[in-house]
Amino acid sequence: MAGRRTFLLVGAVAAVAAAAGVGTQVWRGRADARDAAAARALFALTLPDPGGAQQPLSQWGGQPLVVNFWAPWCAPCVEEMPDLQRVRDEYRSRGLEIIGVGIDSAARIRQFRDDHLITLPLLVAGAEGTSISDQLGNRAGVLPYTVLIGAEGRVLERKVGRIRPEELRQWLGTARARGG
Repeated sequence: MAGRRTFLLVGAVAAVAAAAGVGTQVWRGRADARDAAAARALFALTLPDPGGAQQPLSQWGGQPLVVNFWAPWCAPCVEEMPDLQRVRDEYRSRGLEIIGVGIDSAARIRQFRDDHLITLPLLVAGAEGTSISDQLGNRAGVLPYTVLIGAEGRVLERKVGRIRPEELRQWLGTARARGG
């Protein structure tokens, strides 16, 4: 009788584990589909740069892209921008681009760019930038918010709050290993 109970218990545990595995795969599949749709929506956008020139985000498709949502009035955003610039300078020749999507006016973003000698592409999204970052997983609407999109258009990483250069470099190493 004990052998039968053990057999039934092992069978029940195996069934629960299998169901959990299937459930996790379904959940991941939905999350991947949402991320892919959000990345496609991002690349379909055209936003102005601080000088007013319209910049289609599709120009950065097909390569790894770090998208940083920021604002000049956000202290952690201001602190991390020089780090983003350095990492961009370091990795640009390897096919990576880092862009900043500003949640503010063109005049304030232009002033920040000029004051801090930022050369990475900065775009002006204004308040709409909050909904764009939400689609990419920033449900809290917190700044800064950074997303790594792989060359194939998949969201590979995301971070709420200030990202450190070491963390970003780790993301990029992992993305290269995954073919992103």
